[in-house]
Amino acid sequence: MTNTIDFAAIEKIFKEAAHDSLLEQEVYAVLQAMGIATPRFSFLPKGQAIQGSDLDHFNSSKLVLKIVSPQIQHKTDVGGVRFVEKEAAAVSRAIAEMIRDIPESFEASIQGTLLLETISYEKVGFGSELLLGLRNSREFGPVVTIGPGGTEVEFLNAKLKEGTALAISSAHLLPRESIGKVLKPLAFYDKLTTDFRGRPALLEAGILEDMYSRFLQLGVHFSPLSVDSEFVIEEMEVNPFVVCQNRLYPLDGLCRISRNHLERRTVPAEQIGRLLVPDSIGIIGVSEKMNIGHIILNNILKQGFAREKVFVVKPGQEEIEGCRCVPGVQDLPETVDLFVLTVSAEQSLQVMQEIMDSEKARSVIIIAGGMGEKEGTQDIERSIRELLAARREAGRMVPVVNGGNSMGIFSEPGKYDTTFVPEFKIFAHPRKDIMRPGLVYLSQSGAFMVSRMSQLPGLAPEYGVSIGNQIDLTISDYLRYLKDDPQARIFALYIEGFLPGDGLSLADAAQEITRQAGKAVVVYKAGRSPEGRAATASHTASVAGDYLVSREVLEQAGVIVAQDIDEFEASIKNLCFLSGKTVRGNRVGLISNAGFECVIMSDNLAEEENLELAVLTPETKAGLSEILQPSGIDRLQDVRNPLDATPVADDHTFCACVEAIMKDPNVDCGVVSPLPMSPAMNTLAPSEFHREDLYREGSTPRLLADIFKRTDKPFVVSIDSGKLYLPMKEFLEAEGVPVFRRCDEAVVFLRKYIRHFLR
Repeated sequence: MTNTIDFAAIEKIFKEAAHDSLLEQEVYAVLQAMGIATPRFSFLPKGQAIQGSDLDHFNSSKLVLKIVSPQIQHKTDVGGVRFVEKEAAAVSRAIAEMIRDIPESFEASIQGTLLLETISYEKVGFGSELLLGLRNSREFGPVVTIGPGGTEVEFLNAKLKEGTALAISSAHLLPRESIGKVLKPLAFYDKLTTDFRGRPALLEAGILEDMYSRFLQLGVHFSPLSVDSEFVIEEMEVNPFVVCQNRLYPLDGLCRISRNHLERRTVPAEQIGRLLVPDSIGIIGVSEKMNIGHIILNNILKQGFAREKVFVVKPGQEEIEGCRCVPGVQDLPETVDLFVLTVSAEQSLQVMQEIMDSEKARSVIIIAGGMGEKEGTQDIERSIRELLAARREAGRMVPVVNGGNSMGIFSEPGKYDTTFVPEFKIFAHPRKDIMRPGLVYLSQSGAFMVSRMSQLPGLAPEYGVSIGNQIDLTISDYLRYLKDDPQARIFALYIEGFLPGDGLSLADAAQEITRQAGKAVVVYKAGRSPEGRAATASHTASVAGDYLVSREVLEQAGVIVAQDIDEFEASIKNLCFLSGKTVRGNRVGLISNAGFECVIMSDNLAEEENLELAVLTPETKAGLSEILQPSGIDRLQDVRNPLDATPVADDHTFCACVEAIMKDPNVDCGVVSPLPMSPAMNTLAPSEFHREDLYREGSTPRLLADIFKRTDKPFVVSIDSGKLYLPMKEFLEAEGVPVFRRCDEAVVFLRKYIRHFLR
């Protein structure tokens, strides 16, 4: 294997190829130019007789014969593969038999026969054959996949545990030094690269990583975003690669190319800034009576935006809600930073034409529902896109556009709300009185966004952006603009589909965010099933992409990809609550007042992400013994981690133990699980049936909340109990403490949280 890839040689192969789907001998030539050793081969054109001397350069005693046709991808399925002795007569007979047996519909396309030497490879069962492929995904550009190969690839990958079957990586985003981290979890990795049951390793780990790296480099050079080549590799696959004498050999390959490049989108950051924090706002579609436009106008004013800087396009009217009215867009007294378009989809194109002709807006939000979804509106959306593109190409002033089919934007820094949902329908209290943890919602569905806000009413977002159909601006544009905003720390994204190449742009921006201390990106990706993809296409006129590729690439970029809506909401809430905590390591302290919980928590420490039990210092152990001694608990339990404080521990004793453990220098994080049924604790809301009061000073919930606020170490609380203890949960969450209803769920979350911030 050579050290470099000869891209010039590959370019030459592509230019000389007669078809976009390369013939297999051309694929072998590409592999050789990549520095990859191949079996010896030669091509025998159709109708040409084989001579004995033609076989002299083959080292093996047997040959593999393959029919060569641009129309035949799977040669075995049509009888286009034979294994024969290395003799001219045997080769001639086998070629004649293959041509005779292949379906007549393929006969005219047959170019000839490929002759290859046989490779005696290590047959060790699972892992003997590998698949390694590069493909140009619509959303993320070139991605490289590695996994078990051979004829049973689909079966094996379906049966293997998730995360151990395949590795999928973005060619543009995965650095060379991270390849090992991607490959090591795979089921076949250790079997090939380490001694196995007395057998020496079959392959050096560096060889496997280098092969993966070559495919990544190939993807970047022949990417649809590359300017280095006129060609794009749409697909290149070797199935299988086999191991022979500490080398990987390709036994079968395919390659498809195109010239379908993508233009890199550039969005003026200054205009997005004007959209999110405008100095002036124009709006059209406001009725004197209460319609959607009027609700939006009221919401803008309610957030504190200056009335004198809000202008309503309304012929025949002087003012509405104290805001100046003008007869037409061209009559606006100034070029507004933000224009809110609330007219119907059918009217939107004309208004957009007027905005651009008069150059009266730097940004636009198109609220119009049904655009791109309702029959007949697709042409409107396409016309607006074309209008924007033509004006930009001509160098004219063009607004950036959010929508259509948008529910609007909420911007705390911009002091406006263009959604048409009243604040009191979402939040129990005015937003100004709610915790502001630096949360940003970016959602293709406005309804999904407001539903999540309603489910998490204790968290006021800095921004809530309903993207809609992405006529112009995409989620990645906002993410890239906000990535360095110190007030934006937790990004919650709902994605149905990407524009071509925009998944890569989003992953790139997300990776920059997640490398910053204390910042996180959480994604719920819809459209996972064929039915889901059909539904998203009808909902926002977008095409949802390959979910597996999306998940793998986004997770490698540091994104938390939620498996369901519950996990999405829990991740948002608890990341916000833990915002401001410092992650130093994965050494965890565990404490409960129930022995079974200590066991269950310990059982859940290790998975793909590991937590390690912290070794308590002698000073901490002595302090814990002193705390437990008055209650006699030190005589019932050993002082160790996890600590079982037993049901005897009262509010003060239990919480004093929590504080002592969290202060231990060997403890980086914690899980606290007070089983609230203990009669020694105040865990119930006041009632005529008992004397408990969880709200009084000195109660377990109050003491835990105080400890949480005093420490900069992250810890989570579990309350494994019924509805009677919901007030305790609600009190702790109102104080900003992450709460789970089962101790195993608490540990699993903390594992993922610590892993995320230690990457």
